[in-house]
Amino acid sequence: MGRYIPKTICILSLFFVIIPCLKLYYSANVDSVNLILRKSVDKSRGKLLQCSSIDNLCIIKSSNKSMDNHILGVLEDNFAQLTVVSNQNTKNDSTRQRKDIPWLSKVDLKQITRTWYQSPIVVTKYKLIFFWNEKAGCTYWKKLLQVIQGLENNEVHHPDFNGLSYLINYKDNEITEMMFDDSWTKAVFVREPRERILSCYLEKGLDNAHMMNNCAQTVKSFIEFLNLTKTCKDPHWSSQVRAPKYFYKNMMIGKMPDILTFTEKLLTKIGAWNESVKDWIYSKDRKNKTRYHARKAEDKLFQYYNDTKTQDIIFEKYADDYDVFNFEKKYFVFDKNIQK
Repeated sequence: MGRYIPKTICILSLFFVIIPCLKLYYSANVDSVNLILRKSVDKSRGKLLQCSSIDNLCIIKSSNKSMDNHILGVLEDNFAQLTVVSNQNTKNDSTRQRKDIPWLSKVDLKQITRTWYQSPIVVTKYKLIFFWNEKAGCTYWKKLLQVIQGLENNEVHHPDFNGLSYLINYKDNEITEMMFDDSWTKAVFVREPRERILSCYLEKGLDNAHMMNNCAQTVKSFIEFLNLTKTCKDPHWSSQVRAPKYFYKNMMIGKMPDILTFTEKLLTKIGAWNESVKDWIYSKDRKNKTRYHARKAEDKLFQYYNDTKTQDIIFEKYADDYDVFNFEKKYFVFDKNIQK
């Protein structure tokens, strides 16, 4: 038995030295310590290997010694407790960072930036991020954003040639910083969904070439077009909610009937409202080149929405648009040509 005494003393010495050191190390590095316990049993040798990631500390003990079992059991319990506390602190710290530091997921970023041809327009001179929408005065807005930057360009829509800057061209961290920075004005312009999708049908739905290129089939009626849009995706009839919903609480929202009022309000806020802009807005040249409010679809609303069922389809399909932009879900009253 005497031969086991030195070994036992060594193990006890390790115990009294290691535990205080671990406690001191952990107390000084409570937010960064990440203890990992590993066990492996070598049955052929009858030994149990206990390891910690701290300084590669490993203790090997004979499996048939009760004193050794007790000592290493205490060590294991202490390691396990430290591991739990450390993991909890790491988790809490991670959660705290997510709350304090602006963060956008890849899904959020993709929703915001969209594609190269559909991305929001950035006007760095006036710190403006403008969320435009197809079939919602987009030609007017793109041309206006050219005007306030002094861009003399006949091309309006093609990103490679219109001179405009798009959000998709920025880095993810830059986009995140801009979206959460209150010094940047975020604005969106939208159109009542029933009017907008009818405009899509009159311009795109009745264009057989467009429908074949985008949907691989043509349509013969408005209802057929509405049904096809459930499976055929196209930005002209996609939702106008193009950012995480919480951003719209602090975003300037303009609607088609008030386009001129909203234009003045927006440009005044960013410091771009002046006489030359007003002259352009009311010029005949602008009216000929940009139709800020096409009456064609509006004039035919009662012709195509002649029952509540068709309108219910729109209410359901664009539920987010009605909710986020506070559009009223009121059926058109056809015989009196008013809304109730």
